[in-house]
Amino acid sequence: MFDPTIFDNLKTVVEGAIYDLDISDESIAVVDRSDVVDLAKFTRAYALSFQLRHAHQVTCTVSLQMTLQHIANELLYEDVARAGCTVTVSFSFSAINVDCVQVEQTLKHIWGEHRTVIQTLTYTYPTEERYTHQVMIDFGRTINESHIDDLLHMIPYMIRSLEQLQRYAM
Repeated sequence: MFDPTIFDNLKTVVEGAIYDLDISDESIAVVDRSDVVDLAKFTRAYALSFQLRHAHQVTCTVSLQMTLQHIANELLYEDVARAGCTVTVSFSFSAINVDCVQVEQTLKHIWGEHRTVIQTLTYTYPTEERYTHQVMIDFGRTINESHIDDLLHMIPYMIRSLEQLQRYAM
């Protein structure tokens, strides 16, 4: 048996809440999951991707990352205030014509004006006619178990974002 870290506890809560929506509520469908331990850098990364069950054009991915410094802060009591992990929420979809300003405004309306929205467009020349649009919401801070309710409250925002971003996807 091991003593779970903040990362493990947050991962369990997020995973359980999202899978509950997939299985019991059936409003979303989980489409991918990744749980990586990098022994070379001593980092952890967890990502869970899902889509609206009735619309598959946009994918939401919620990610948790724990660095060596995060775990040292937690286990060695170096800086307990900075112990924890980081969370990001991203959305991806294909589009022919992307209005990045409109996408940013849509997400800031849902998530709040103070959120950082980072958009990346990729295009494979000459074979692709569509862009892959990746939008990430960065919260810019370390979270811990005191933020569990915040994480759970973010899930309806993720679903609302999926619904709103459908109009930009092709």
